[in-house]
Amino acid sequence: MTIANKSVQVGVGVLIMHAHKVLVGKRIGSHGANTWQLAGGHLEFGETFEECAIREAEEETGLTLDPASAKFLTANNNIMSSIDRHYVTVFVTANIVGDSKPKIMEPLKCEGWEWVSLDQLTNNNGPYRPLFSPFGKLVDEYDLKELFARST
Repeated sequence: MTIANKSVQVGVGVLIMHAHKVLVGKRIGSHGANTWQLAGGHLEFGETFEECAIREAEEETGLTLDPASAKFLTANNNIMSSIDRHYVTVFVTANIVGDSKPKIMEPLKCEGWEWVSLDQLTNNNGPYRPLFSPFGKLVDEYDLKELFARST
């Protein structure tokens, strides 16, 4: 494929926060298999970042997110040469409504969901490694302490 035929895709990852933890899932069956990820997916035409985050979270985890809590956090640029893809990944934070539990809604894409603390997430030798590349870049480059501290 020539450069003229290639396009940059927009992905949205959602940091679903609850009780000072974030929800992560283990990828299976596609690029990034056996890495830990956030809920998320491709931005659809006409969608805001927050709408995409809420839709993808429900599709992948069964959780309902509070639309008022959904906020843009940051974005990063990811050139995945090994799979010939280029993504701009937008990160949104949001809180769940109530105390519902995440479910595996896409068993061919995700092995399971777990709530993890900031210490668990940033432990490079811990069980939540490796991270899916856009998520790993976020963890490496963004100070998440305040975000975790204010989550309810």
